[in-house]
Amino acid sequence: MVRQFFPPDEPSPDSVDSSIKDHLCMAGTDGTIFALGDCTSTQYAPTAQVASQQGAYLARLFKQLAKRDGLLEQIDAAKQEGANTESLEKQLKKIENLRPFHYSHQGSLAYIGSDKAIADLEFLHHKVRPISNH
Repeated sequence: MVRQFFPPDEPSPDSVDSSIKDHLCMAGTDGTIFALGDCTSTQYAPTAQVASQQGAYLARLFKQLAKRDGLLEQIDAAKQEGANTESLEKQLKKIENLRPFHYSHQGSLAYIGSDKAIADLEFLHHKVRPISNH
């Protein structure tokens, strides 16, 4: 079933590398298959915090890609009508500058029992490790 999403000249899904590129598209594909979370091989820990940030990034990326596609259609239509496309092309150039995913570690929190937790947080670029009886 997954095979249909891969270009015919690419390896089968069984041999596809699960690593992802800067924009969370899977390596070894045509750039239209994206992956996030702990199903990928990345430099990040397989945590919910990473997956959440990747999901938010992909949502922004898909929105940008949809805007880009809309602008491309508008530019094509304007060119067919002989209209000026300079403004649309400026917008397109701005949208096409897609920034890669960047993970921002917000800290770790672990419940250790008896109403206690331990946290590893960064506050003003300094590590803080409070233990709470909360």
